[in-house]
Amino acid sequence: MEVMITDPSQGVWRTPGESSVRRPLDCPFPWPCAPCASETCLAFGCLASHECMVIQKNTGQLLCQMPCVPGVGGMALSRCGRYLYQLSSEADCVHTRLTATGELLYAVPTGVFPRSMVMNASGQNLLVAGGAASEAYILTLPQLHKEAVVTTRHPCFAAGFFQKGLVLVCAVEGEDIHTAVYVLAWHSVRPRLLTQLPGQPGGLCVCPDGRQALLSTRDGLKKLDLQTGDLLWNLPEWALAMNLGCMGNLALISGAMDGRVALISHYTPWMQRELACGTATEACFCV
Repeated sequence: MEVMITDPSQGVWRTPGESSVRRPLDCPFPWPCAPCASETCLAFGCLASHECMVIQKNTGQLLCQMPCVPGVGGMALSRCGRYLYQLSSEADCVHTRLTATGELLYAVPTGVFPRSMVMNASGQNLLVAGGAASEAYILTLPQLHKEAVVTTRHPCFAAGFFQKGLVLVCAVEGEDIHTAVYVLAWHSVRPRLLTQLPGQPGGLCVCPDGRQALLSTRDGLKKLDLQTGDLLWNLPEWALAMNLGCMGNLALISGAMDGRVALISHYTPWMQRELACGTATEACFCV
């Protein structure tokens, strides 16, 4: 199990989760960001130059250097490694590009300042949190056809697939911003309020079992039961961590305010291993 990490001050590298060994990757970008991986490829973008690179996972060979959307809010590679999906938080859209040539194949508008996107386990759909548009979008891949649009009562900051449904995380305005978590069946249009939490929301990741999720808010990183709404634990030191990922019993935390990247066991969260500390550090599992 390896992790890829990007940081403006340290570049891009891969590291085994069980050691501190670094394998640097060639990176000409001044602000590398948005790392993602498939079984065959790795990719990362640049906030400054609006470019991205796709490299061969096993050899590190450059496959393509291509344009990247402005204000890239996330990227994802198709399971086959043929397509790269880019989310723009400035142009309010998602693009599909060929990894071999960088050719732009499809584009679709998605909300206002969309905050995040995630691919389902089958690789057939993207779920995009529409941000200030108070919507979430299920897109069919690779054509980005809008299979469904879910209307939320509040700005949708994060979204995820769980079992045969969706979980949506919204920021509710009032005297103080708080977090509302909604769930709904796959083809339903009426989200059901699962729980409310104090403070604004950060990142979201559904655990591999599809029944629990990790959610970061102003008060810390929490594990949430998606059936009952019960909180299973909370780690205050990981408040507003924006990038979360799970593989097996491990959770990868990055995008934290203090620039740290760590692996934790989401079953025994006191077991943690810090992998890096930088300025705007992001990480992903090298699946």
